[in-house]
Formats: sequence, C-alpha cells, structure tokens
Amino acid sequence: MTDMLSKSAISQRDAHSLYLCWKSLSPREQEVTALICLDYTNAEISAQLNITANTVKSHTHQILVKFRVHNRPELRKVLEGWDFSAWERSR
Repeated sequence: MTDMLSKSAISQRDAHSLYLCWKSLSPREQEVTALICLDYTNAEISAQLNITANTVKSHTHQILVKFRVHNRPELRKVLEGWDFSAWERSR
C-alpha cells in the first residue's frame, strides 16, 4: 500500500513539473511543442506557423532544453497522454 502511495506522489510531482515546464514556454514554443507531439515535421510546422525552418529548429532546441530531453521522440514520450488536438489542422 505504501509503495502505491509513493508512486502516486511521484506521479503527481512529475505531472506538476511537466506543467511548470509547459508554462515556462512562450506561446510560440507551446505551438511548436504541440505540433511536434502531433508528429509534424519541421517543414510542416514551418508552413503551418508561417515561420522559417531555422526558427522551428531554434524553438525546438529551446523546448528540448526546458523539458530536459534530448530529442523529439523523448519529448513526445514525456508528454504522452497530453491532448494537443486543439492544435491539429489539416496538413
């Protein structure tokens, strides 16, 4: 029983930590994060947001640093279960 409670506490702490990371992102970084999690490519993000591919790369780098992950698949794994459907647009 104690083990289940500690796992729950850790899970809640992790969720809060992720939320704080999310809130530390600029609105544009939040958009890029959402599109990354929706499996958009840099080119698709660039076209969707009307920004250059280099800007997408710059935002992506900052996002990875803030979430303390190394790549896009790790970011998607960390944010697995988050609902980014509000950002979904036809490609």
